[in-house]
Amino acid sequence: MCALWELSNYPCCPVLRSRHSLSTLPFYSITLWIILGVLTFPCCVQCLIFKVGVLGPWNCDPYYAKSLPAIASRLAVGRINEDFSLDLGCTMDFVILQEACETSKALTSFVQYENAVDAFVGPTNPGYCNAAALMGKNWDKSLFSWACINYELDWVQGYPTFARTLPSPTRVLFSVLRFFSLANIAIVSSNEDIWIDTAAKLASALRNQGLPVGIVVSMGNNDTMLENTLLSIRNAGEIKVIIMCMHSALIGGVQQTSFLIKAYDMGLTRGQYVFIPYDTLLYSLPYTNTTYFPLQNNTKLRKAYDAVLTITVESDLMSFNEAYNMAKRFGELMLSQEPEQVSPLFGTIYNSLYLLAKSMHNARRTGKWFSGSNLASFTRNITFSGFNQNIRMDAQGNGQTDYVILDTDGWGSELYRCFYVNLTLDKVLFAGTYIHFPAASPPPSDSSCWFDPNAICAGEILLGILSSDWMFKSSLVLDLIKGMKYLHHREFPHGRLKSHNCVVDGRFVLKITDYGYNEILETQKAPKETPPPEDLFWTAPELIRDHESPRKGTYKGDVYSFSIILQEVVVRGAPYCMLGLSPEEIIRKVKKPPPMCRPTVAPDQAPLECIQLMKQCWTEQPDRRPPFDQIFDQFKLINKGKKTNIIDSMLRMLEQYSSNLEDLIRERTEELEVEKQRTEKLLAEMLPPSVAEALKTGASVEPEYFDQVTLYFSDIVGFTTISSLSDPIEVVDLLNDLYSLFDAVLGSHDVYKVETIGDAYMVASGLPKRNGNKHAAEIANMSLNILSSVGSFKMRHMPEVPVRIRIGIHSGPCVAGVVGLTMPRYCLFGDTVNTASRMESTGLPYRIHVNISTVNILRSLNDGYKIEVRGKTELKGKGIEETYWLVGKSNFTKPLPKPPEIKPGEDNHGLRPEDIEAYRRRKAEKKA
Repeated sequence: MCALWELSNYPCCPVLRSRHSLSTLPFYSITLWIILGVLTFPCCVQCLIFKVGVLGPWNCDPYYAKSLPAIASRLAVGRINEDFSLDLGCTMDFVILQEACETSKALTSFVQYENAVDAFVGPTNPGYCNAAALMGKNWDKSLFSWACINYELDWVQGYPTFARTLPSPTRVLFSVLRFFSLANIAIVSSNEDIWIDTAAKLASALRNQGLPVGIVVSMGNNDTMLENTLLSIRNAGEIKVIIMCMHSALIGGVQQTSFLIKAYDMGLTRGQYVFIPYDTLLYSLPYTNTTYFPLQNNTKLRKAYDAVLTITVESDLMSFNEAYNMAKRFGELMLSQEPEQVSPLFGTIYNSLYLLAKSMHNARRTGKWFSGSNLASFTRNITFSGFNQNIRMDAQGNGQTDYVILDTDGWGSELYRCFYVNLTLDKVLFAGTYIHFPAASPPPSDSSCWFDPNAICAGEILLGILSSDWMFKSSLVLDLIKGMKYLHHREFPHGRLKSHNCVVDGRFVLKITDYGYNEILETQKAPKETPPPEDLFWTAPELIRDHESPRKGTYKGDVYSFSIILQEVVVRGAPYCMLGLSPEEIIRKVKKPPPMCRPTVAPDQAPLECIQLMKQCWTEQPDRRPPFDQIFDQFKLINKGKKTNIIDSMLRMLEQYSSNLEDLIRERTEELEVEKQRTEKLLAEMLPPSVAEALKTGASVEPEYFDQVTLYFSDIVGFTTISSLSDPIEVVDLLNDLYSLFDAVLGSHDVYKVETIGDAYMVASGLPKRNGNKHAAEIANMSLNILSSVGSFKMRHMPEVPVRIRIGIHSGPCVAGVVGLTMPRYCLFGDTVNTASRMESTGLPYRIHVNISTVNILRSLNDGYKIEVRGKTELKGKGIEETYWLVGKSNFTKPLPKPPEIKPGEDNHGLRPEDIEAYRRRKAEKKA
């Protein structure tokens, strides 16, 4: 038997277990057991049910609804409760909580959820994240959110119950922008509150990182407003990056689709800007073997998307689609009906719940309650397999999960991986495929100083504030704090501290003067004088009220004086300059509250922690003002431990500039080397290596005569008909897939690909590098391998229609040389070229048509080539000749496709009528 109960104010409760039935024990024994149980379990050991609220705009936003939050939560909670590696001591459950799409209503509804759950996964709207986190702190309930970009939430002391389930999107964006040296940003949102607030918070977070966000705007409700938005971006100056805060076009987002198409129409997608979707940072977008129908079905969107770089969570384990389908196959998903499309945010919801469970496990292992602050703090050093990627948190609870940068090739409907974003190393690493920029290169890079926290960029935005600079201010303030800390340690309050008696020497070090002056006045028994009101701005309220207060001053009074000086430094103005009141009125209000009269400082004039420290120092109650030891420690945290001496900082900046210049030269040299290698690779693909080397050295390439080579020609049977039945992009995909297959075969043979024109494919052996009499055998072996691979080849858009090729081979002499200066090409001339082309055009599907010249060479090699006589064939311009079929080789074991029977009077240059009819019938069925 076991006794269970749940305490109403706590998410967890003790569990007592007894070998005897409680009904057999007297009442006092039961009471004793309960007391002993509670005393021996000083923290949460077991609980009945731990309920998590999954918070989002699931009802009011159709795209968020596609993430199937209830199904994702049910899958995660089911696996968590069955996970033997997790020791939660209770059962996890969930409830879906609705978040209104209007920010004010979302906050109002959140207030009502205080007693509904024990912890939250959310919010989704950054507009009320700060308020929700403060409420969570008051309720002592944790908030595990993937969408709260608000950088203030990283201040653990102020928001102890908040935890991120993904790396901060700002951190990921900063890494990517730093890699490409693109700093000048515009942020565009769709018209919903959630995205407008996201754009505002993203701008604030990026500016906090030091990046110049030039414009933050919504796209408007009609075509005219959208055009004006894009015009404002175009006219904003040095913008290089446009971040789109709206639902991705790849998951059906119509606003982003409209935005990109309008940008395409206005010529903004030609390479001068890089477009980055924001929402893909919040989930793992699938990219392997994934076709996106919005790109496939919309030509303008497909072309516009060439200017888009998609940053998304890496799929370490498998793609989102694979993980979702696997759960469905195992019967873990309870679906009333199969949804048309599932948003990858499904996986983010799953991972957030699992991270919360891992935190509960860690808290329980150390004997801690499942309080909000405990759960938020125990996210540190967590690693686990998420829905379709590995989730990693470092020792500070910051996410370290990898991201990838995806791109399109400009004409396809798939994404491919170009770079990894490794947050552990804080590096962007090449993944094997170059980005296809519309203008062949990224926009011109910005200065690297934007990404250096110790550097000052003299751009348009910072010219005016080079002097309203925080490093300069904090250096002076820290000197003041050190001086006052020294005086107070020697039990020496200043008593007259104000900005007038703070001086700066030649090394920009602040020195405090006038301390001890009051002692001299006391010693001389000088009469007290009433100072003018403007001299009392720095005097603490309790000292203004007490006319008998000692001249020596007090420690707490000095702290108040410091807070007023801090206000002067922050706003670069006189005390209370923002109030517009006379000195007499200010002192009257300070002396006799309420209301309490203090200076007002805008949040963007200093770090938030600095403003909070200033308010602590001028509080009305002296005992609540922090001592200078504590002020010193807090100010070091504000500066993140960085040295703030101005001279040292300037020297460091010069050293950093020199180092940055060296790094920049090295980077540019590496980039030049990469471009050189790419150019050489491209030249080697266009021309034979020996010819390319000669051209690179500036040497002329003389035409060369080859007395014996073998040439290969092939084309696709019925290519004209296939083209008429296909879209242009489908024709390009077909040729690209087929010739990639051919190119792979060429790599294992001593041959040279001369060129491709349409569906014609030309290969030679014996030039430009002579190989004796092996040229015929190399071409014959290659032809058999190509024919074998084509037998299993399928077109993507019409897989039921076979792709049949004709192959023609001929051996003989030819002349080769480079033609052209602007686009040099290696061309072959002579009757051998014409004859080889005739052999292909008079051939048959799935056949290798061979001339007698090649047959004689193959027979002389005695390598077991199987050759059949075709008979007399008329070759245009050559007359009638005896020709042959190459049908195999004794040691060639790969399957060859069976050539179709050619009926009398049937054209061998087209598709069979029944193949065309079958395709048209299936196409009509799909449309129906």
